[in-house]
Amino acid sequence: MAAVVSDLEGTLTTGESWRAFGEFVKSHGRKLRYALFFYLHLPGALAARAGLINAQRYRELWFKNMTWVMQGFSAADVEALSTYIAEALWQARRTSVVAELEQWRARGARLLIASGTYQRVADLFAARLSAEAIGTPVAFDRYGRATGRLSSPVSTGQIKASKVRTWLGDDVLVAALQRATYPCSAWPNSLSLMLPCAPRHLPADGASLMISSGDHAVRVLRRRRFDGSDS
Repeated sequence: MAAVVSDLEGTLTTGESWRAFGEFVKSHGRKLRYALFFYLHLPGALAARAGLINAQRYRELWFKNMTWVMQGFSAADVEALSTYIAEALWQARRTSVVAELEQWRARGARLLIASGTYQRVADLFAARLSAEAIGTPVAFDRYGRATGRLSSPVSTGQIKASKVRTWLGDDVLVAALQRATYPCSAWPNSLSLMLPCAPRHLPADGASLMISSGDHAVRVLRRRRFDGSDS
């Protein structure tokens, strides 16, 4: 079966999970806790932006440690938080890129949203597109309250790649969508990690195409048409 994989933030939406997270928790009794987290981590964020430290690793650390702010949230609180973030991401969606996914869905392809954000956020966003989702799960204690930790590593890089490979199974990847930060002819590192290397997933007849969407472009790495010809 044909399958299409897309990143979420920076690709399908200009929204950012961490911003919506902060808005929600500050209005739900965690203003001081969020401020403590934010200002303790701000120097590292500035260093990452300046290129002094690895930006991707620091984003993962930021996301992991941010989860501490929701420690003690009930399952209902976490659901409300996830719904708020997903709605914020959806409101900031890139309509031209969403339309690309909808076209693939209409042609019968399986859709996957692969993201490092919280699993429930990814699920809620993906549901609007009749897609499946890969994200990062939150840990709960035996009383059903958030522990303030993740139950697995952040779903980025090799972790995301492994999950995508498992999801694909024997299906053929016909397109992958990611924000284009490199020339069209180049494979961006994070996307190449997301794509498996098995020949059945990566036929050699691929080409790239750009979708203009606001301030940024999104690369669509097409692999083959359903009839096997170039796309």
